[in-house]
Order: sequence, then structure tokens, then C-alpha cells
Amino acid sequence: MFFVGIITNQKNETYIKNELVRKMPLENIIFINDKNISNVKNIKFETIIIDAKIKNKFELRKILSNAKYIILNSDIELDINILNDLNLVVITYGFNNKSTFSVSSITENSMIICLQRIIFGKNEKKYEPQEYEVKLQKNVDKYAIIAMSIFNIIYGK
Repeated sequence: MFFVGIITNQKNETYIKNELVRKMPLENIIFINDKNISNVKNIKFETIIIDAKIKNKFELRKILSNAKYIILNSDIELDINILNDLNLVVITYGFNNKSTFSVSSITENSMIICLQRIIFGKNEKKYEPQEYEVKLQKNVDKYAIIAMSIFNIIYGK
């Protein structure tokens, strides 16, 4: 049994929960925010999705230190030094071309996300650079859709 921690804004929670509950039990999904971060600092998360800023860097680093994967929105402002000396796989995503997954094109109904470099998924499955088409949904944040797509790739879903 593994836990997934999600740091996002409240409007994305319903979409993310609905996507993840198809793949794992609801009790394995924990939303982390500034109010509850000190209550979840001792949970060992396998994956943490960071799609919003957390003010308490000390508690965030403690949570990250026990994780295996970090899926990080590189378009948000985050002190990257909190990741120093941590033994984890960081997968970045965003609209900038330095991210592990970057958006290469976008239309009204879909977007193409491009894997920029080789990554290894949960069962050591190797993913080579390639493009993935992702369907957009009305009233759903594009970053949340990208994060869930990356989660699905890592976990081979």
C-alpha cells in the first residue's frame, strides 16, 4: 500500500481525486496544504504532486525526504534548494522547455506534452523521449490534467 500526496489548489482537488480513485483506494490519496502539513509530515508518500506553493519549507522538505517520486509544476515559484540532497526522482512539468514534460502544442480540445528526456516508471519501465496527446476538459486546470497524465505514465496506467 502506498500513499500519494497532492499539493494543489482547492479547485483542482475534485478532478484529481476522481482521476486517482480509478487507480487506488481513496484513503491512499492525501491532499496537503498549509493548514494540514504538520499533521502529515510522518506519512511516507511514494509520490507527491506539487502543483501549488506551500509556505512552510521545513515541513515540506520533511515530507519530500520520504518520497520516491516528486511530480513538480516547474511554472510555480518554489525554492528548489529544498530538494538538495534528497534521494528521489523529480519529474517536472509545465509550459517551459526545460521541464521533463513540456507542453509542445495546445488546441481547444487537446494538448501535446513532450517527454524531453529518459525517465523510469514505477516498475523500472524505461520511457524514451516522445509526445503524448492529452484531452482537455472544460473547467479543469491544464496543469492538473498534465500532472494526472504524468502520474498515469509513471504508474503504467
